[in-house]
Amino acid sequence: MVVKEINMIEKYIAALKEMENTNIDNGYDLVTWQANIINVIVRIYGRDSIQEQQVKQIKYKTYPSYSINGHTSGGGNNASFCKKQTSEIIQGLISDLTLFGLPEIKAQEKSGEINISVSQHQNQTINVNVIWESVKDELTGKQIKELEEILKVDDTVENKKIKTIDKLKSFGGDVVTNIIANILTNPSIFGI
Repeated sequence: MVVKEINMIEKYIAALKEMENTNIDNGYDLVTWQANIINVIVRIYGRDSIQEQQVKQIKYKTYPSYSINGHTSGGGNNASFCKKQTSEIIQGLISDLTLFGLPEIKAQEKSGEINISVSQHQNQTINVNVIWESVKDELTGKQIKELEEILKVDDTVENKKIKTIDKLKSFGGDVVTNIIANILTNPSIFGI
């Protein structure tokens, strides 16, 4: 290995170790951790790697409590499970880098993707799939079907927009907020 590659491996391992002791007490903590770790994973393995998919599969869940004959049971969340998963993923990444070094990043094939150029201070390309995946992550299957029905109807763009906004509002404010947070924290949005 060349000295430059060894230095990069050390930097990646240091960054991973910093993220290993992150407290994950709620969904926001997990989404923040995922965005940070994906930034590093994309630098090491490239976009859409198996490692990135593993991180995206970690989901924070809360469980309702219920009462039977005055005894309350259940309730809580899977924060400790998420924390264990995040730690194991980081240990796996560190082990992989230590044993095998930096991987060769293969060029990705572009197949039927829709890209949008956003012009602000710099040009960026956004994969529309990122946006749709963020929507699908937050909605139930029934809610997705309801949205798809609105979008399939032969109507003006303005009418579809109004109906879509009304439908999203009917799902609750947290749903829309979570969708926007997922989009904004996805490293693909900013071309990282």
